Amino acid sequence: MIELHQYCPEQQQWQICDFASVRLPLLSGSRFWINLTDANLQEQQQVLEFFRIHPVIAEDFLRDRHPPKLEVSNAFQLLILRGFASADFSDYPGHSQINMLFNDQVMLVKFYSPLPAPQILLPFSSLKGLETRGWAKQYIHAIAASYLHKLIQFEDELGELEDAMQSNGNDQRMAQIMKFRSVFRKIDRNLAYQKDIFADLLFDEDDSHPFRLLFERVELRDFYEKFERLHSMVQMYYDQLSDLVDGYMSTSSHQINEKMKVLTILTAVFVPLTFIAGIYGMNFKYMPELEIQWGYHLTLAGMLILALGLLVWFKVRRWW
Repeated sequence: MIELHQYCPEQQQWQICDFASVRLPLLSGSRFWINLTDANLQEQQQVLEFFRIHPVIAEDFLRDRHPPKLEVSNAFQLLILRGFASADFSDYPGHSQINMLFNDQVMLVKFYSPLPAPQILLPFSSLKGLETRGWAKQYIHAIAASYLHKLIQFEDELGELEDAMQSNGNDQRMAQIMKFRSVFRKIDRNLAYQKDIFADLLFDEDDSHPFRLLFERVELRDFYEKFERLHSMVQMYYDQLSDLVDGYMSTSSHQINEKMKVLTILTAVFVPLTFIAGIYGMNFKYMPELEIQWGYHLTLAGMLILALGLLVWFKVRRWW
């Protein structure tokens, strides 16, 4: 099903129309917002062919999974952006994606989300009164907002996790941290793509790019700074999570080393004692020490002195 809203300049109002009623060339001052999310493939291709979209651009627009990109074709700009679909960072069910094809009169949109209600699917009522550049701007802000609010909330969660790891780190919390790291690694890729899109537009000296003509430099800078800030936050949180992993591994290694040190000291003490016991445990008939009246007690005393001497030596050397 094709959802189409048309603004009629004569009546100065929006109305829901059937796509079959649209004719080229479009009337001056008219605007169209066309949602192809629920349209079948044949309907989507029909709309793209009607507006003479290049087949390569049309193929990218129709994909539900495509890296963020910006492309220009036949006076239409293709902008694909990815938002964050889940309510928090404990899981990554996939990304919300919005595909936009627009010029100064027409906005074609297609949403994809692994969850039933994608957060970036703004109700059309919130877009009324805006031009297509305003629609695109609203969607860009919505994409950025899908990350920002959750990242701000995660800051407190990360602080609690750091305190918990310091006081009582365990494998369960370690598994939680590893899950967070995996999610942030995926988010980092999406934000890096989107940051680069607006960086190229902002720092390119060619002012003839259609996107540069639609948006002022201050708006492009705002888009770039939003995604650059989000990208920096994700990298910072990823680094902090990595520090928690390294800290837990270092603590675990230190605890293991302490236990191994105790076992090593015990082994070092009992090896010579076992050697002495082994000598006097041999079954020879003629052993000179067997005839000594106090041999048993002297041997035990020697073994005790030897063990205590080794412990004192380890203490002096600060080995324990």
